[in-house]
Order: sequence, then structure tokens, then C-alpha cells
Amino acid sequence: MEQLALFDELTLDGKIQRSIDVIKLAAEMSEQYYKKPLLVCYSGGKDSDVLLDLVKRSGVPFEVIHSLTTVDPPPTVQHIKKV
Repeated sequence: MEQLALFDELTLDGKIQRSIDVIKLAAEMSEQYYKKPLLVCYSGGKDSDVLLDLVKRSGVPFEVIHSLTTVDPPPTVQHIKKV
């Protein structure tokens, strides 16, 4: 809980940098343990867009996966195809 409190005290730029640092650590672990790039699960929603942007900014090798469901609204499916 203390870690979360410290995160709340960061500026927006600090939060972005901390997130990128965590992504880099996750990518290193993926390469070390699985010998594969980081996998990013992408739903097409706003949170997934933010995560994808942060991963791109980090510069780590990654792959994006998406599980198409029958409940995705057409605008979301169109957005996913563009990304």
C-alpha cells in the first residue's frame, strides 16, 4: 500500500516515467524467463490505448494480442483494426 501512496504523490510526468520503468522491467523478465518479447493484451478500450502508448514509448520489443469476442461493439472493432 505504501508503494501506491508514493505513486499518488508523483507528477503526471513522474507517473508516466514510473510506468515505463515497470514496463521495461516486465519486458526484461519476459525475455529472461520465456525468451519472448512482452505480450500486451489489447481490448481496444481507452485503458488499452494508454498501455499501448506507454509500451511504445518504452522502446521495448513487444507483441500485441487481442481476443475478438462477439460482444465488441462495431466502433470498437473498427478502432482495433486501425491500431
